Amino acid sequence: MLEHKKAIVYGGGGAIGAEIARVFAAQGARVYLAGRTGSALSAVAAQIGALGREPAETSVVDVLDEVSVNAFAAQVGAVDICVNAVGLDGGAQGMPLIEMSADTVVGPIADAARSAYNTAKAAAVHMRDGVIIMLSTPMARMPVAMTGPFGSASAAVETLARQLAAELGPRGTRVVCLRLTGIPETALRLGSQTERVWRDAAARLGMSFEEVAEAAGAGSPLGRPLTVARVAEVAAFVASDQAGALTGTVLNVSAGAVVD
Repeated sequence: MLEHKKAIVYGGGGAIGAEIARVFAAQGARVYLAGRTGSALSAVAAQIGALGREPAETSVVDVLDEVSVNAFAAQVGAVDICVNAVGLDGGAQGMPLIEMSADTVVGPIADAARSAYNTAKAAAVHMRDGVIIMLSTPMARMPVAMTGPFGSASAAVETLARQLAAELGPRGTRVVCLRLTGIPETALRLGSQTERVWRDAAARLGMSFEEVAEAAGAGSPLGRPLTVARVAEVAAFVASDQAGALTGTVLNVSAGAVVD
């Protein structure tokens, strides 16, 4: 679906970003991987090379550093797809908001908005008839007690995606947000920082880590939790020309755990 497309995947060394990058490459895209850990990016690039596809290029980039992101995007040049799959600290979970300082609450919200804005803006400057993809969570619209500022951070990303879609539409650029529910395998098997967040929350709530992971991935009428493979498949479709009618929207990619 993505032959002759050039794609940037921020967070390309992480659990979700790596799988998106691999699927994009398998679908024919030339992939540029950006993230904080060079060794993780190189490992994903090697996996893409093993597919027999064009080698992926890697760059260490801090998405919270606007200058760094702009320089990287300028180096890549014209681009068709930009995905922000960076896993930022979503803030303290497992404790009441009123027990947190203002900085503890506002910091993760600001970081989420800054990350989404920096990467989208840098890509849009070099994009025509392309697509920008962001990730959020159901807490953006469904409040869940004891999840800290996580939902507010997601809501900031979704609002930004909608406004950018309105402004970039005349340039032919689409902006779509994928709203993901909990993915247990990212913490149980893939080494995501989600493991640390859930372990901390489990300790505060007096639960086991396994109980928190199970609860995070529960609720799908399909009887199975969401996986990174399913997320990557949806991302590839959204990035393709077949999804040309989608922009300014948030897709429910929760395996039915959250019903619209």
